[in-house]
Formats: sequence, structure tokens, C-alpha cells
Amino acid sequence: MFSVTLVGVLRLLLPFFSALALVSTVQAAIDADLTSDDGVGRVRLTDGSVIVGSVSEIRDGTVVVENTFNDDALKIPVTLVASFERAQSTDLMINEDQIITLSSIQVVDGNIQLPDGVLPLTDVYIMNPEDWEEGEGFNWTGDTSAALAVARGNTDTNELDVAINTVVETLRDRYTFNGRIDMDDTGNSETDERTDTEDKWKVLGKYDYFLRNDRNYVGVNLGLESDALADIDLRTYAGPYFGRVLLDEDRISLDGELGLVYVSTEYAEFQLDECPPAASTEFERQQCGYDKQDYGAVNWNLTGESNILGGDSRLYLRHVGIVGFDLGDEVLLKTTAGLAFPLLFGFQAAAEISFDYDASLEQEIDQKYSFRVGYAW
Repeated sequence: MFSVTLVGVLRLLLPFFSALALVSTVQAAIDADLTSDDGVGRVRLTDGSVIVGSVSEIRDGTVVVENTFNDDALKIPVTLVASFERAQSTDLMINEDQIITLSSIQVVDGNIQLPDGVLPLTDVYIMNPEDWEEGEGFNWTGDTSAALAVARGNTDTNELDVAINTVVETLRDRYTFNGRIDMDDTGNSETDERTDTEDKWKVLGKYDYFLRNDRNYVGVNLGLESDALADIDLRTYAGPYFGRVLLDEDRISLDGELGLVYVSTEYAEFQLDECPPAASTEFERQQCGYDKQDYGAVNWNLTGESNILGGDSRLYLRHVGIVGFDLGDEVLLKTTAGLAFPLLFGFQAAAEISFDYDASLEQEIDQKYSFRVGYAW
């Protein structure tokens, strides 16, 4: 009698245990999508594939996944991410004025589960933003470098080339400063006579204000420069411009600006023995005592970087163009391009080439190749 009763009870409980085992299996399968055997998270994509790793960052429509299989993190468009879990407390910036804090994150079908609903993952602008991105303080980056050379022999050569480039930015503002000084000379070891082969400097300051569409901005720039060998005491240009972020990808970024400037050039007083009746070029006007020139012009700027070569290397480009309204010899083109790569403790080296074109001078193109060593922050 007892055995019959026990069998009957087991038969009654069998469907319950089967259902419990099925629920456990389903739950384990769900957990397996999000957690690997070693405790590392998993990210499931919309096509069903699974990436072993943990989400470390969300920024500008990209989810960054850290894993042990690649030195470089994986960057996945947020629209391709279906689900993942994150156990840490996380701040989510939805826009400039709204930040929510969650003790943990669970994403299901592309939606973040909230206590009172869901939040589409595509609505997250930045995960764990820095203080300056929340409107507190600023972000300061830059680099300074020098190219030095000293040669001794029948001809002595000294070269000094120092540059600094820095950017300070907040949520809406960006301040840029570029400065450079070149001083080279050669001399005869027997006569101790020295001759300057380069003696010039230039600085450029810019202010940008980003609009509601943060790919667009307006700004103003101010440039100062001097070139003793070209008899330019001081050249000043200033004016407003409209800018746009032309490229903002993982591998390349490029900003372009177009505006107007007012250019004023003060030349050193130097008279030729004979001057033409009507000096036609800026060089002739300058050499014949016409010691100042002012004009309005169109101005454009291009600033870009790329890490396409990998290995933490960085290709960079800075270009300034100025063309006067008269379309004569009022043309200035300044281009600097280089490849920088890290050394140790924040120091970096760079191979750089620069071209300066001034249509008002007899020697129109000034080009220089240099190997630079400096510090970046």
C-alpha cells in the first residue's frame, strides 16, 4: 500500500519537476548569453552572434567591448547590440541636461531595463561621462616638441625649432593655441662670422562655439607671425568663420572652416638702389619702402588626425589658407603634416614636413623637414 502511494505521488510530481528543469535550462541559456564560464560578460548582437567581453564605454553611437582576445577594444555600432549586462553602478548621459544613474544595467532587445520602463540603447549619448562632459571643468590636451641640431666643422650650424599645440574644450566651447619659433644660423669656424638662415615665429589662437547640432560651430581666429629674413616685421590676421566636423570616425577626424579675415602686414624698411616707377608686386612694394599692406581675404582651415597606421601612431594635418579679394599676390598657404608615435612616459617623436607659400615674396615656397621629440598630454 505504501509503495503504491509513493509511486502515485512521484507520478504527480513528475510534471512539476520537468517544468522546473525546463525553466532552469531556459534561464541557464539566457545567462549563458550574458556570462561566460569564467565570469566575463557576453554581448549578444542583433544577428544572434555573441561576443565574449564586457562593455566598457558607450559614446557617440558606439559600444566599446573589452575582451581578452584582442589588445584593441571592439567598437560596435549601438544599433547592432541586442543585449548585455553590466553589474557596476553606471551613469548614462542622455543629453547635455539629463544624466541617470543605475546600480546595474540589463539590456534586452536593444532596450535598457528601467524600474519604470525601458530606455532605448540608441538614446544613450555617453556612458560614464567625464566631469567636463557633465559641464564641470574642462578637457585639456596638447603637445610640445623641439627639433634641435648642432653641427661643427668647416661650417658651423645651429638649428632651433620649438612648437606647442594645445586645445582646451568644454561642452560648448573650444580654445586652440598653436605656436612655433624657428631660429637657425650658420657660421665660419675660422672667421667667427655667423649668418641667420632662419629667424621667424608664428602663433595662432582660435575660439569655437558648438551649435545645437554639435557637428557645426562658429568661431574666430587671430594669427600673428614674423619673418626677419623676408623683412616681415609683423603680419596679423583676424576674422570669423563657420566650421563643421567633416569626419568623426574611429580612424580619422577632420574639421573644416571657412570665413573672412582682415590681413595687415608691416614690412621692414629697406630701400633698393633703383625702384620701378610703379611697383607691381608686393615684394617690389615692400623693398621700395612701401612698409605696410592691408587687405580683406577669404580664409579656410583644415585640421585632422588619423590612427589608421595603428600602434598608437598618429597622422596629423594642419592647413591654413588665405586668398585676398583682389586675387593678386595676396595668397598665403601654410601646411604642416606629420607622423607622431609614442615613446615612454608621455613622450613622443614625430617626423614632420611643413610648406609655407607667400605669393608676395620672391622665394614663394618655404619647405622644411624635421624630426621632432616632445611630450604629449
